[in-house]
Formats: sequence, structure tokens, C-alpha cells
Amino acid sequence: MTIQQCKYVLEIAKVGSFSEAAKQLFIAQSSLSISIKSLEQELNIRIFERSGNGVYLTDDGAEFVKYATEICENSDFVAERYSTRHVQQKLYIATQHYDFIADIFGKLLKETITESYRFSIKEIETYNVIREVETAHSDVGIIAIKDGDYEIMRRYLGKKGLSFTPVLNVSPHVFFRRGHPLAGAAPLSAAALRKYPYVSYEQGEHTSSFFTEELMDVSSIDKHVEISDRATLMNVLMLTDAYTIGTGMMPSALNKGDIVSVPFESDAYYIIGYLLNQDRKISDMTKKFIAGVEEALCPKKKGGAL
Repeated sequence: MTIQQCKYVLEIAKVGSFSEAAKQLFIAQSSLSISIKSLEQELNIRIFERSGNGVYLTDDGAEFVKYATEICENSDFVAERYSTRHVQQKLYIATQHYDFIADIFGKLLKETITESYRFSIKEIETYNVIREVETAHSDVGIIAIKDGDYEIMRRYLGKKGLSFTPVLNVSPHVFFRRGHPLAGAAPLSAAALRKYPYVSYEQGEHTSSFFTEELMDVSSIDKHVEISDRATLMNVLMLTDAYTIGTGMMPSALNKGDIVSVPFESDAYYIIGYLLNQDRKISDMTKKFIAGVEEALCPKKKGGAL
């Protein structure tokens, strides 16, 4: 099986026709058919069924497409990462949904004076932040661990070959719009918030409590809204009486004071820090980003890496 064959399958599935796929791929239809037949024989499955309206995926074909997509995406990533040897500055960051990390990244970008670079920042679910650093797709990951989950995460990350270096411990805060009915009260208890909608980031299929970014147990929440990005979160908070719970840090100029935070009544706290792959050498640009994180958070180091 080759990457090229995987790309052939994806193109056929996309356009629903061998003849149209051959045109898009700039190869003869006969060559395309031979390649797909060879792949089917090698895997001992049938990927496509023909009909009067074109072709469609079999059950095995639909499953294969999922794997082929991942193979091609990883292939493209590797090609992009290593094909431009003249590029000196590279930095790939994976992070939970944090406003302050976007600020730090923006400042680093502004300060970087070079003819060429490759920078990337992904705001994604906790599990995928860990996965990005584990697979070396990202150089560094930023997460906050709830203090009650610290030991579980320490063991989990260790098995993944990752180190977690704490930077700052912060108490949880409630975020809502400036005109919220509870804006003048502090600290706020879970009971005081009960009648208002609670917004949290969805974590996909990885719903274990230590992957969640918020402290609240949603099983006790009557009104719960899941979102996947900060832009949606901001809009929901500004347009409704909904709230979320986080680190209390929202320095971005995009906020303009429309969203405020007040302390949440809880003995729990967040441990904010960064993830590194223990098997990889840390680049100078990664070190510079980490220094920016530590400077921005005014760290008081409490121990080393997990």
C-alpha cells in the first residue's frame, strides 16, 4: 500500500466517479482502476461498488477512508515540516482554550524578526493537546491541571513520555458579561450560580474528568451548554446570563472589558504549566515561547517537572 493509493481512494470517494477522479489526478482512468484493484487485493477488501450513478463506498471502504485520511494528513504534515530547509524559525504550539496564550503568541510573533518562519498555534481539547506533543506534531503544549487530578495526570503523562512543568497555581474564577445579575457579588458559590446556564468546552469522546478544562461537575448542572471555541464562548457569555469557570486570566484586548471574572468559592485550584516530549531536543524558539509564558504568568516555581 502506498500513500499515492490512499490519495487515489480519497479523490474517488470525494467525486464519486473513477473517470472524474482520473481527470482531477491527471492520470489515465485505466491506471487508476488498476491501482485501486491492486490495493483491494492487497488488503483483501472491496473499497468501491459501482452503480449506474457512479461508485460508492462499501462498509470496508468507508472504514478504510478514515485511515487513509489520517495517513495522507500525516504525510502532508511531514512533507511541509521538512521540505523547506531554508526556514530557520519553527514553533508549533498546542493549547487548551486560553486567552492569555493567544496574547503571548501574538507578542512572540511581533518580536520575531526573520526572513522566514513556520509558526502554528492550535486551541484544542485536552486529550489532543497531549497527543500533539506526544506525537511531536507540536513542540510544546499548554494545559491546566485541576489539583485533584494532579497525581492521575502525572502518571498518565509519564506513560506518554511527557514532562509537565508547573508555572502557576491559580484559584478558579467565574466569567460572565459585565451586566450579569451576579456581577456585583464575590465570591460566588455553586448554589448562587445554579439557575444560570453553565458553558463548558466539549472534549469529544474523551470525557474523563481529568480531561475537562472546568471545575464544575456537569451532572449537577440543570442548564449546560457545550461549545468548542473561544469565539463562541465569548458570544454566548455576552448575549446571555450564562457563565463559565476558568483561571481568571483574560488579558486580551479583544475582550474590551465586556467579560468580567469574579472569584469562585472553592478550595480547588488550577496548576498551569507546559508539556514537553522527553525524547525531543527543545528548540531555541520553543525556549523563547516558554520564557514568554513564565514571564507573563509571573511564576513562582513549585517543584520541577512531573
